[in-house]
Amino acid sequence: MSIPMTRPINRVRILALDIDGTTIRPDGTVSKRVQQAIQTAREAGVQVVLCTGRAFHTGVGPLASSIGLTVAREGEAEPQAIVNNGGASVDLRTEHVRWERLIPEEHVGNLLETIVRVGATPLVEQAPSDGGKMFTWADHVAHPAAKLFAHAWMRIDDIVAVGPEVLSRVAVRTGWMGACGDYLTTQRAHEALVRLAGSHPEFDVFWSADWLAPGDPNHVAGVRPLGVNKSHGLATFAAEFGTDLSACVAIGDEMNDFEMLRDVGFGIAMGQAPDSLKSVAKAITSSNSEDGVAEAIARWVLPFA
Repeated sequence: MSIPMTRPINRVRILALDIDGTTIRPDGTVSKRVQQAIQTAREAGVQVVLCTGRAFHTGVGPLASSIGLTVAREGEAEPQAIVNNGGASVDLRTEHVRWERLIPEEHVGNLLETIVRVGATPLVEQAPSDGGKMFTWADHVAHPAAKLFAHAWMRIDDIVAVGPEVLSRVAVRTGWMGACGDYLTTQRAHEALVRLAGSHPEFDVFWSADWLAPGDPNHVAGVRPLGVNKSHGLATFAAEFGTDLSACVAIGDEMNDFEMLRDVGFGIAMGQAPDSLKSVAKAITSSNSEDGVAEAIARWVLPFA
């Protein structure tokens, strides 16, 4: 299914691709058709960049290599991937973290204490430059939501359980901190975190109730640096490339792509995306099982490259 372009971009400079549910198929592979479409876009002068919620160490590098993005063509920016939902950029050749956005150190103690006090399972993502692993408190009975969200958002399957002192040290350098549990527990966490954010407007608070039903047994509330999302990460990349979001096309399939699809010059939602994401897209392509990225490149990127 697709909807017509409402307004063309004078020239597409950058194509931002989400990974899971977008570039890769349900079986985790990239089809030859999508690989060829990406290379054709690059040959036409379009800078292609992966923009993912994944932590870098969860297979971003090998995936980028498999589709040829680790080698820059003439006129392209240094090969990099925007990871951690726009919270960091990693050089694809050296695996060096080029930049990262972290929660201000002076707030992490109060944030972690608040999460534990309401009875939620704390989940702390280590700074990308420190390894990007996910940690929780060994003295706390982990709620199943912790593993679910670590995998769903960052594709991290191994959560490291540590004592409170170690967890506090990890939290000093983090770009994402979550409170996992059921609806009521995370509601309490969300309310408490919002109060903290009101006193210290340097981080954003989120809650899964925005996209999950109250009856869902697995919820999360948490914090991230103020204004950090995929749109922020892509805007930073575009500025380094000498342009802005108006010259970007972005393709995604989930709600962590919302701001990016809304803010770019032309946002494209995958066919299986939720209606709330499709509502901000200017076009809808086929699903990832039907090579929707290849279709989108042919229809809405190459004609304006």
